[in-house]
Amino acid sequence: MSSKSQTHDVKGAVFVRILTLIGKLPLPTLGLIGDMLGYLAWYIAPGPRNVTLKNLELCFPDMDAAERTSLAKASLRETLRTALEVAAAWSQTSDRMLSYITHAENEQLLVEAQAAGKGVVFIVPHFGNWELANYYMAKKCDLLAMYKPAESAALDKLIHKARSQNTQMVAADRRGVLALYKALPQGKATGVLPDQEPEIKTGVWVPFFGVTALTPKLVSKLSNDTDSVAIGFGCQRNPDGKTFHVFYEPVDAAFYTSDIETSAAAMNRCVENIILRDPKQYQWEYKRFKRRPNKQPSLYK
Repeated sequence: MSSKSQTHDVKGAVFVRILTLIGKLPLPTLGLIGDMLGYLAWYIAPGPRNVTLKNLELCFPDMDAAERTSLAKASLRETLRTALEVAAAWSQTSDRMLSYITHAENEQLLVEAQAAGKGVVFIVPHFGNWELANYYMAKKCDLLAMYKPAESAALDKLIHKARSQNTQMVAADRRGVLALYKALPQGKATGVLPDQEPEIKTGVWVPFFGVTALTPKLVSKLSNDTDSVAIGFGCQRNPDGKTFHVFYEPVDAAFYTSDIETSAAAMNRCVENIILRDPKQYQWEYKRFKRRPNKQPSLYK
């Protein structure tokens, strides 16, 4: 092992130790700390602040500038809250984390799919606490999830151990996709993040809040090729700031078509509906529109 790799592993081990200690704190305490860090981030982290403002300008062009600024500030606080809560999700048992969920909305969507013997593809954007969402999906389904190892061996061990408590982890590559194609016709389920830019060859250009966005084909292909049901899913923070509820979001009929653009556009509308439940709980700090069609200039400075 090279000295550079050894240094990286040592740093990773130290980071995991700190993360584990932080993760042992009660979730409400972590939320409070994250809220304060998010407040500071607005003033000391111009990168995330500017990306958030740009995304909100693109997605909500009719929103008053002052309202957008207020929403951007709230989004940064929510993102830092979630980041610390994720540390808890990686450090505490799934049962402990699930105790913070108060109720579920529209769960009949899942019940009906399971009664029909269908596989389920959950559409799970970066909204609310998506790690906690994974625990709940695994409680209700025989769940598989694609996983890309972290660069740090120590961090990878922590994350993999946490996520595999009740979930079968498969590689985020062709082998993993084949495993999903085998599992879904057997009535199993998977959760897919639909709001990260894919490679050009695995994406399609369709609207997202009215802005052309490179969107993954995978959700549409998985569901339609295996005759599975697609359902939007999220874990939303309750007004008390200490607990959560989960919800199932229906996907409109246009999703179920062999036309990939029509299907992906319907998926994006489902994601939009999830976000509109409480826009500040979405991770607007991500450069969702980084790639542009036809070599158009970047939307981000």
